[in-house]
Amino acid sequence: MKNRYLLFVCCVCTFVKVSAQGFPLPKLASPEDTFYTYLDNEHISNPEKFNGNVKKVVRTLRKYEQGVDPSTVDIVTTFLNRNKKRTKTVSRYYVYGIEEYKEEVNHLETPEATITKEGNKTIKTIKDDGAFAEYEYTEKGDDIYVYENDLLLTFYNHNDSLAYAYDDKNQLTFIHTFESLLLDEVDENGEIAARWRSVFEVRGLEVLEYQNELPKQKVIYDKFGEVIDIYKKTYDYNSDKLLTKFTTEYKRYLYDDYVDSIAIDQQKYEEFPRVETNDSIQVGTFQYSKTNKITGYQRTKGKENEVYKIIYNNDDLMYLVEGTLTFYQKGKLVSLDVEYEYLYDEKGNPKSIKTFYYLGGEKMIDKETFFEIVYYE
Repeated sequence: MKNRYLLFVCCVCTFVKVSAQGFPLPKLASPEDTFYTYLDNEHISNPEKFNGNVKKVVRTLRKYEQGVDPSTVDIVTTFLNRNKKRTKTVSRYYVYGIEEYKEEVNHLETPEATITKEGNKTIKTIKDDGAFAEYEYTEKGDDIYVYENDLLLTFYNHNDSLAYAYDDKNQLTFIHTFESLLLDEVDENGEIAARWRSVFEVRGLEVLEYQNELPKQKVIYDKFGEVIDIYKKTYDYNSDKLLTKFTTEYKRYLYDDYVDSIAIDQQKYEEFPRVETNDSIQVGTFQYSKTNKITGYQRTKGKENEVYKIIYNNDDLMYLVEGTLTFYQKGKLVSLDVEYEYLYDEKGNPKSIKTFYYLGGEKMIDKETFFEIVYYE
């Protein structure tokens, strides 16, 4: 009897991480992440937005643990030219204080690609030069990008395929995801009898609707294993076009009645076996200051609850974030008070970010990020 297995191939290098460089893939807007992106906003995470003529930024993340000396997790160094554009980023990652690997990205380099034209379409091809490119059964294949009027319509290689669609204002509205898997057939002796790729199968679909050029509703279909998850997200805004509320309705269905010939968003899910969950509704709400900065955020998901308050300094910069989290840990619902403290230098650029939590009424530091900034003379 022959058995089929998925084949997973990986190449691990202890000290150097090599990432294939490609062209950016569009992503749908995710207003539900507004609060978390706000905590790490571009004036903190993007050196190009820093004040002054910045030459280099060294960002060091340090982790604390009770009874153990603080340890460095990563050090990210970003270099900028005099036009405040990133030229290179060097990231070093550590485990128990020992550098595990280093990653370098040259931001001025563009991927080497073969470019052809077919009517009003532009096709960019990046050849696969991976470590296993010479072996057909592990080959990822070339990355193919198909554009029309500078908008990406399709991306694909042997493993993945993505299709994109836009509205008449060139706003991204649709991402369809497909996947091909590498399969092995093993005989009764455990030997590989055959190896092939599966046909491309639908793995997901994201659809976003806009109203007054703002995201109004997003539906996500995520198919994996024996289940299909469906997320329906809706968004509300105030007169200043700031997000005031989002609601996520989550449903999980068993794969049993899925029909491959029917589009993933046209299946008769009302007839599918349903997996009941206690977190089917998630709601997030926002409050703002007179200067339109977030002052409060609350998110509920089943019995889980997050409540945050943001305090600003005299320069209207985010200074202190106080929060209370409730979440499940080993099957029990627990509550944890947290604080994030932001400090700035004389130019208003980030100096440090500290994360604290309270344990038994005692304030404990969890991690700290330091910023060392060098300026052009």
